[in-house]
Amino acid sequence: MKAGVRTYVKVALALGAALGICIAAVAAEPGIAKDKIVIGAFLPLQSGLAAGASQLRDGADAYFKHVNDTGGIHGRKIEWVVENDSYDPQQTMAVAKKLVDRDGVFAIVSTLGTATNLAVLPYLAQRGVPLINPAGGHERLNAPTDKNVFGMLPVAKKTGIDMAEYAVGTLDAKRVAIFYQNDPWGKDPRDGQIDALAKRGLKPVAEASYMPSDIDVSAQVVALQKAQPDVVLMNVIAKHGAMFLKEAQRLGWKPKFIASNVMGDPVVLDLAGSAMEGVIVNLITAVETMDTPAIKKANEILAKYHPETKPGYFTYLGMAGAMAFVEGAKRAGKDLTRPKLIAALESLGRFETGVVPPVNWSTANHGGPTTHGYAVWKEGKLAPLKGW
Repeated sequence: MKAGVRTYVKVALALGAALGICIAAVAAEPGIAKDKIVIGAFLPLQSGLAAGASQLRDGADAYFKHVNDTGGIHGRKIEWVVENDSYDPQQTMAVAKKLVDRDGVFAIVSTLGTATNLAVLPYLAQRGVPLINPAGGHERLNAPTDKNVFGMLPVAKKTGIDMAEYAVGTLDAKRVAIFYQNDPWGKDPRDGQIDALAKRGLKPVAEASYMPSDIDVSAQVVALQKAQPDVVLMNVIAKHGAMFLKEAQRLGWKPKFIASNVMGDPVVLDLAGSAMEGVIVNLITAVETMDTPAIKKANEILAKYHPETKPGYFTYLGMAGAMAFVEGAKRAGKDLTRPKLIAALESLGRFETGVVPPVNWSTANHGGPTTHGYAVWKEGKLAPLKGW
């Protein structure tokens, strides 16, 4: 063989080898290695939602560690990368891009925040990244049309409707006031409450709102107290809900309070103390004292891996997303890809975690549950009033 031909062949072989490496690199599924699956989450760990975000993180993390210690998923361990977004949509976008573009996560699992989740939906859809359990109330999160999104909470507007109907239908309220967070998370249930009251020929006797950055809500308490409502509907996060209830207690004001589901987490007792006594909570996760095998198992897992964390709304919500991801990844098989994960999740049908109401996922439905329960705080414990 002539030298020129030999050189040509060597160059061709080298180019072919390089091309093969490039093709393999392109074909490799993001976040999937021989021994691990890298997934991510963004949580408001430095914000007014920090306490709940930490609880949610611990719940999901405990379940992932439990799975890793019992064999993983087809021999792969789960590596869950969690980033703080400070409940700031702009920061969430930066964090999401880091997780996807730099860390190369396979999926995003168990996030927290309506506005923050909404901010990154187009980006995650464009990149084809599965988003499982984006904890927030908007219908784009819990009745999603994006094929990559799987919700595990009821739509917030429907939750608001249910709360108003419980106030009027069960508690026989004639005068209803509304206290809400002035962003999509609080406005969506508020809109549902307005609609539900209107269907019964009622209007709120008063409304008051707050911003997540507010450090005092005493003026809102006084404004609602003047309207003399029978029931106050509270679409609030734990921090501001606790401030509101403590101020009401200080003033000796005692209407019936029906609060959003986040007020069912034990963290509110640390924030509000005895002001939680008698507060009714809309229930969309399990209660620690429920005597079921699923709750007992969840509590055991949490106690093993995060003994400092109390079981409750946020821990169960974090676990629910982790459970859904694990079940979907197992069903998708050893040759795991994003399309296979999505198809596997769609094949679940009625999926029961035992810690949140069942979902019914399919190719036509990626939405969350449609049922609600209620519980009341009594002597530091949640006592169920109405099941899912």
